[in-house]
Amino acid sequence: MKSDAADRVWQLAPLALVLVSTAIAVGAYLQAINYIFISDDTVYITENTKLLGLPFTELWRLFVEPFNRYSEFLPLRELSYWLDFTLFGLNSAAFRADSIILYLLCLPLVYVITSSLWRYFRPADIASATWAAAAVTALFALQPSHAEAVVWISGRKDVLSTLFSLLALWFAISAKRAQGLSVPHATAALVALLAAMLSKASAFAVAPVIAILWVMFWRDIPTHSRRRPQLLWPLASLLLAACLALVFAIIIPTRIPFYFGVEAITRSLAVLGWLARLAVSPESRHFFYPVLEDTNFPAMVIFGLVVFAVAVASFVVMLRKRPSLETFSIIVFFLLCTPSIQLIPYQPPSLVSDRWLALAVWPAVMLIVALAWRLKPVPRAALLLVLALSWSVQTIERPSDWRSLEALTDADIRAYPGYYLPAAHKIIYVQLKRGLRREAIETANSISDQDARNILIELIQADSIVRGMTLAANPQEAMTILWKLEQDIRLPEQAKWNSAMKNFWSIMGFSLIGEWESLSKQFPDAAPVHYNAGLWLLKVRKYKEAAVHLRAAAESQHLPESARGTALKNLGLALLGSGNVAEAEVPLRAALTQTPPDFRAYCALADVYKRTGRFEEAARAETDCRSRAPGEEMAQ
Repeated sequence: MKSDAADRVWQLAPLALVLVSTAIAVGAYLQAINYIFISDDTVYITENTKLLGLPFTELWRLFVEPFNRYSEFLPLRELSYWLDFTLFGLNSAAFRADSIILYLLCLPLVYVITSSLWRYFRPADIASATWAAAAVTALFALQPSHAEAVVWISGRKDVLSTLFSLLALWFAISAKRAQGLSVPHATAALVALLAAMLSKASAFAVAPVIAILWVMFWRDIPTHSRRRPQLLWPLASLLLAACLALVFAIIIPTRIPFYFGVEAITRSLAVLGWLARLAVSPESRHFFYPVLEDTNFPAMVIFGLVVFAVAVASFVVMLRKRPSLETFSIIVFFLLCTPSIQLIPYQPPSLVSDRWLALAVWPAVMLIVALAWRLKPVPRAALLLVLALSWSVQTIERPSDWRSLEALTDADIRAYPGYYLPAAHKIIYVQLKRGLRREAIETANSISDQDARNILIELIQADSIVRGMTLAANPQEAMTILWKLEQDIRLPEQAKWNSAMKNFWSIMGFSLIGEWESLSKQFPDAAPVHYNAGLWLLKVRKYKEAAVHLRAAAESQHLPESARGTALKNLGLALLGSGNVAEAEVPLRAALTQTPPDFRAYCALADVYKRTGRFEEAARAETDCRSRAPGEEMAQ
């Protein structure tokens, strides 16, 4: 009787291990349950009137167009936000609670997937599968990288994508049959993969993982029973990912130019090194990581190169024979990291983010556990316990940084003194908004990068003058200062390969928008202010806002006649850029009747005529554009 009771306790021990780890993680995340919306949460949710005002009957639009200011096409993420808002309103606690629930749903999938893979790769040690899967799940739950994805409401796409990716992998493994793949399970795997990519595009990296599993399953079939058509399933997973990636490329208008140079290679290797480091390290976690500015940059490049070399070697081994669990884990980790290493350039605020490891943590933890299982039980348990405790400390501490943007940036400033990105976010989004200009100067002076320090000080000084003006003052001085600031906002050469630096200079440009908006509110009847604000907004492609200011300027009797033709032409460009093609024709034609006329309007009119099917008029306008406005590009 005692033996039976002991056996039952031993059988339930792995479950208890998972439950304790889950309780620690959930308890840590619940610290932040009532924190406010922060940073990008305003873009995606609180100020996203396009999404929040979408009626139920038009939810299909989520699947054909972007629904946020960043032009991200993530229909399932947007649908989850819409449901939260519809059911609970702008209640940040409800949004975070849903993210925690989605995270909890990932854990049983991690357990069953790991258990199945352990049995597949280690058939001689099936008895250990339960404990090994429990150890992987417990460590996955405690990994501090998850804090950013779960606690930050904007990280919903990472949690949602991880859930569907794990579901896809579970169906893919469950599809294995003695003579091929189960059609229902394989189909379900592809559907789940589709859902993962509609939650976050980077989930396309799961497709080759599924393809590798299915090819291995096919190779397990006796030679005389193999059917080549069965290889269509792994091919289908790759084609699905490729086709959806093409859809994303078509729908999302943002294009980042490629940079071919040694810096692009070292950058990617450093990012890979950082991701591998954060996947296993118990170090403190942050929002901005100074990947290129860090003194350890060469070491991280070497580390990334080692990870890449080991992954390639593992893949070569896999081509020859069934890989070990360790080899498979290394390949999967590398594949899941590839969307984040800037092979296809994009513009994140930080070259490395914890939330990018939401799924990649799983193969990293599985590798650690598989290697630890080579040790004897006591040292193995001690090693995994030390790792779990060290991760737990960071998981418990990290959520408190999300109580406000100031707390978040302060944590990064303390960790990386002199780094320009957290300092810039604190100055622009916290200190200047509160009018704390003296404190903002102190923060700016702490920045190591001279160009970043100088431009921020210049912004602070401009903000002090613009917001300190009264209606009785002359806005000319403020406009001169703002145009001087505009001339100084120039992308440095390093921004070609350092997207974090490019992001810094981009937010400087958007900060200048705020200064122009503030000046126009203080001088609502000043046509030159509206005119200059519209020109800057047009330059940074804020077309709708530019149209408002340029219309106010063009319709004002106080605008000099010499500038009216240009104002009307730019108003037409702003309307054209915002998609109001038919409306753009009127100001463009009016620009040609002013004294003096702005003949560059012909170039934009040619585009208007093409879009409205008036090709003969478009041809004449193109001729006038070339003859009367030589060197002017056609509107795009």
